[in-house]
Amino acid sequence: MRAGVCVPIIAGAAAGRTARDGRRSTPASLALAAIPFWVTAASLAFNIGWPTKLVIAATLALSIAAPVEGLLLTAAVAPLGQLAAAFIRDPNFRIGEAMVVAFLLGWLSRPHPDRRGPRVPASSAAWLFACAVLASIATLAWRLRGTPELTAALRHLVYMYYYPIDNSLGLVDAARLAEMLALFAATVILFRERPTLAVTLPALLAASATIAAASSVLVWYHIGVASALARYASNGYRISGHLADVNAAGSYFAMVLCLTAGMALRARGAGRLPWIGAAFTIAIGLWFSESRSAFGSVGLTSAAAIAAIATSRLSRGTRAAIVGAVIVAVVVAAAVAAQRLEAGRTERGAALREQFTATTLRMIEARPLLGVGVGQYARLSPLFLSAQLAWTYGAENAHDYFLQIGAELGLVGLALFAIWIGGGLAVALRALHRTPTDARLAGATAGVVAFLGTCATGHPLLVGEATYPFAMQFGLAAALAGSTRLNLDPTRERSTASAAHPERAVLAMAAGVAAIAIAALAGAWRGPLELARSDAVDGFYEWETAEDGTRFRWTKEFASVIVPKDVDRVRIPIRVPTDRPSIAPMPVYVSIGGSRPSRVYVDASWSVLEADLSTIDPLAPVRRVNLKAERTWQPALYVAGSAEMRPVGVQVGECELIRRP
Repeated sequence: MRAGVCVPIIAGAAAGRTARDGRRSTPASLALAAIPFWVTAASLAFNIGWPTKLVIAATLALSIAAPVEGLLLTAAVAPLGQLAAAFIRDPNFRIGEAMVVAFLLGWLSRPHPDRRGPRVPASSAAWLFACAVLASIATLAWRLRGTPELTAALRHLVYMYYYPIDNSLGLVDAARLAEMLALFAATVILFRERPTLAVTLPALLAASATIAAASSVLVWYHIGVASALARYASNGYRISGHLADVNAAGSYFAMVLCLTAGMALRARGAGRLPWIGAAFTIAIGLWFSESRSAFGSVGLTSAAAIAAIATSRLSRGTRAAIVGAVIVAVVVAAAVAAQRLEAGRTERGAALREQFTATTLRMIEARPLLGVGVGQYARLSPLFLSAQLAWTYGAENAHDYFLQIGAELGLVGLALFAIWIGGGLAVALRALHRTPTDARLAGATAGVVAFLGTCATGHPLLVGEATYPFAMQFGLAAALAGSTRLNLDPTRERSTASAAHPERAVLAMAAGVAAIAIAALAGAWRGPLELARSDAVDGFYEWETAEDGTRFRWTKEFASVIVPKDVDRVRIPIRVPTDRPSIAPMPVYVSIGGSRPSRVYVDASWSVLEADLSTIDPLAPVRRVNLKAERTWQPALYVAGSAEMRPVGVQVGECELIRRP
């Protein structure tokens, strides 16, 4: 067999004994397939366009008849879901997710014999993480019981799941996490059935990313779907032809670029040319995304991988020292370059990132065990955002996916997620330690690490079209690593199986599920989240009293007037108590719900700023009127008799709240 197309030989594959993680009873499979069955059946039965129905039906039929081919079809098309939906004139339909669910339904509903081979790593952590997600949904449903929001969410699940709706119950985010776990497991299990996935799956992932990158090039020439052209016209320099989230596109391209480069290094002769062409095209897509986190992550990961391969013949301590030195050098060089090229932007970004971290820590402190609820970070963020972040965004995600998991699913969910990720990476790294020149495994693993690196500064796993290829490439890396270790030590699986204690594993799993259930019950009985009262959130100093008896508070540069969600209008007294021309009139910029700010001028006399809050999301937990003073000043230097030396903006008096009738 030629070196360019050879695949791992699964040790003992002909023995026919089923791996423990592959034993799937029919009742268990049917239970797992219940919800995917319903949403898929509803999509095929209800008022959805025929092109969309044909895509779902074809994926389902192929996955039932030949699950491996169903996985490959999903790998080829699901990452292009937003692009495909635009082409079939159904742009609001999540066709990528529909294909993933149809594949999983077909795979689960077709009993078939398993084969020995690489096992799904950290499967217990994955199951417990799924339980934490389910407990989060149950807790949110309990809190929303009897409300129109719960009724709307359930109706949406029954009839129109794949179309956009308010995410008050977190169903879409919960489903995406479950789909990621399932795709990862399916990739490893199907690899045992068809080891040629070691070649065909990278080929289709690379082909899909090549098409995505080509769509970005076409948008640069003003050719593409209307939504992509509108995004390019809006920002003027960052381009993604297939994803609305340009940063998620950068993470996706960085991941598949590493995989494609590894396949190119592994191939021989003319077989290397298609991989080189794909890698070059994907690199162009990454460049057009202008994602600095993706650039840095792929550069750092590639440098570490090259250093590890180049030092493979040295001792473990020497290798670790050299690889560590390379990583430090790359990080320092990147930091120096960023400081020189974009000093102001970098400093502002670092300040905002610190505030995002503080916001998330406040959220975790409010609900430390199981979090505020899956998919709820952005909706609940007005309770915790700093005044500057609220003025800039209105409501926003954490800009750090790991911290977002910690906030939404608590420290329990974060720990289980970390164990799942760490378990898969540990298997891959141990295999690479044994075979450091395996370019395919190195490329697949480096891509996963690069993608996860961007999760520390963004949230690509909030985008389905980036999540699904990540799950499949992660599963591919785990399967390749497990196969490598079995090939090197064919007796390993038998010795591991003989040393296993299934009764203890079942008891531990039951204890974990019980603990999550108890924590969920405790969380369900707690009251609603309350506003985090501090100057770090609202941007005001303490209350004071003026000489005429008027109560007021000084703002910092940014401040937020925060009122209950049933307030439709608020009248805000505001002034800057000086006539000095260098201070007054003071321009103040007002933003509501992240809208484009408007400017008002404030002078020494009290004036009333009236803000209309009726257009804010009715499900927002509070309503904020966000203020930004054009400059801060120290009144003691300008106002006779004042001892105020803190940097302040303007004075805000007691507000009048007008509630909806």
